Amino acid sequence: MTHFLNHYTLKFTPLTPLHIGADESYEPGNYVIDDEAGALYSYDTQAVLAGLTDSDRKQLLSIVSGKPDDEMITKVQDFFHSHREKLLAFANQPVPVTKGLLRHYLNRIGKTANRESNGRRVINKLEIDRCFYNPVTGHPVLPGSSIKGAIRTAMLDAENQGKSTNHRKHGDLQKELLHGSFDTDPFRLISLGDANWQGVNSKPVCEVKFAINCKREPVVKDGKLLESQAEIKGLYQLLECIAPNHYQGFSGSINFLDTQSIKQHASKLPKQNLLWTIKDVAEKCNAFYMHLFINEIAAMKKRNYLETDWTQKIESLLADGLLKRLDANEAFLLRLGRHSGAEALTLDGVRKIKIMQGRDKPPINNAKKPITWWLAADDVGSKQGMLPFGWVLVEIDPQTPDTQLQNWLENGNAELSQWMQTQLAKQNQLKKQAEMRQSQELARLLIEQEQAEAARLKSEAEKQRLESLSPLEQEIETLLKSIPQQEHDTRLLQELEKDRWQGDDSRIVALKIKTLMEQSGKWLPGFTGENKQKAKLKERSQKVLKFL
Repeated sequence: MTHFLNHYTLKFTPLTPLHIGADESYEPGNYVIDDEAGALYSYDTQAVLAGLTDSDRKQLLSIVSGKPDDEMITKVQDFFHSHREKLLAFANQPVPVTKGLLRHYLNRIGKTANRESNGRRVINKLEIDRCFYNPVTGHPVLPGSSIKGAIRTAMLDAENQGKSTNHRKHGDLQKELLHGSFDTDPFRLISLGDANWQGVNSKPVCEVKFAINCKREPVVKDGKLLESQAEIKGLYQLLECIAPNHYQGFSGSINFLDTQSIKQHASKLPKQNLLWTIKDVAEKCNAFYMHLFINEIAAMKKRNYLETDWTQKIESLLADGLLKRLDANEAFLLRLGRHSGAEALTLDGVRKIKIMQGRDKPPINNAKKPITWWLAADDVGSKQGMLPFGWVLVEIDPQTPDTQLQNWLENGNAELSQWMQTQLAKQNQLKKQAEMRQSQELARLLIEQEQAEAARLKSEAEKQRLESLSPLEQEIETLLKSIPQQEHDTRLLQELEKDRWQGDDSRIVALKIKTLMEQSGKWLPGFTGENKQKAKLKERSQKVLKFL
């Protein structure tokens, strides 16, 4: 507590997969999936430059230099997948994917999904929506705006007390419930920072899940019971989610302005009953979200959608002390992020939900509750073993850990820690191999550069030598250029005998011939033996002497 602020530390523990969007996606051009381990590796341009060889980069350049159509995109997808091991070494930390997602990826990467009626190819883009994250550390973040928005909904619901209203605009309702706006808005006195990651990195922070749309009530079509809109219409998304594997994985804070320090401005303060404390926030959030949480879990359990182990653990935790802590407002529940559901985003009594029924069917207006849930699943065809999105436990200034919850989340996922160690070891090994390959490639490039420089110097020296020659010497160079060296003297003598040169030029050429013959041991003008070959050389030598 300070003179002006009442400060509280909040610890956040995701209880189910949580996705708060970053308006970014992983695309096959900036991620690959390791088939053997079921691990997604994202990377940037620097990783592409570092991981690929020179010939690989030339191949990629050739692909992207083509016509920018669907065929080029599928070729790019296939290229990165086939070169994935070279990219793993310089990628970010791995994110686990399910067997269902791996199968989905392998069946689609680099392939055409189908063709439209006009023959146009439709490709599988395979985007995976990213979590909101810190761009420096790469770790996920729970934005303060999302946390404050969830708290605001609960506080407004408590003020409304389930009453219906004729207000058409949500803003008008808020003004009525809060007795004004801006100056008298009690949330002006509350500040919330982002909740940043503070968990351990020995196991994955995130995971990739299918979000599939499931009916709340059984649907029969053509005599078949359909459990999921994913079956009916292929309604699913691929989401990177914060995994419910880390106790108190995020830490943030909430501050309340001490109104006693500004009581002279009472006319610009909220009503006395709206000067909320941390206990008020916890109480009202629990009243709103606990009711929704318990009813939703019961309904999903009835439809047999939920992961059995998770359901049993949650029920056991609530019975063994967590519910008591929530009732005492030492902690509270929130629902954050995508697929929180309309019931968590709207107020009891004024809830009006528009439900789209599909092509050629009018929408249902002013429904009191949704008819589907979006659930986190391991496979697009999942009917069981799923979890709801976005449930978070928030603890206020916790002095001691909730050991039961901690043991479940931290110690109940030993296989994930082992998976992470294995993947990081593989990544390090691949990086060593890549660095060795880079070293070899650099050495090769240096040798090629040295050879190129030597060739350049040699060419430059040769150019200078030719420029220093007389016209006659240049003529001789040109004549002999395509003739084997051992025949130079013979060819020059033939041209000399044809009177190609006269006067001083003929004597210079004859001297050149004599020098060549001396260098090769052919100059024998005074030979007196009987060897026929040497006798021929004697004859040739004497012909040269005539010109000298």
